[in-house]
Amino acid sequence: MAKAMTYEEMMEYAKAHYNKGGDTFFECWERWQFDEYVKMFGPITKSKALQMFRLEHSMQKEMAGWR
Repeated sequence: MAKAMTYEEMMEYAKAHYNKGGDTFFECWERWQFDEYVKMFGPITKSKALQMFRLEHSMQKEMAGWR
């Protein structure tokens, strides 16, 4: 079973993937948002975080095409 990340670990991982969607999480997520997400959807693993980053990155690219 994959290890659930803490808020601090998630922020470091987001920073490491800053230009690939992690920027939104690193810049915008507060601890309470992380805690609420975990409460609603379950623990965040590295694999789940990468999926979140990829989704955010694809949305950023799509929105940039609209401008």
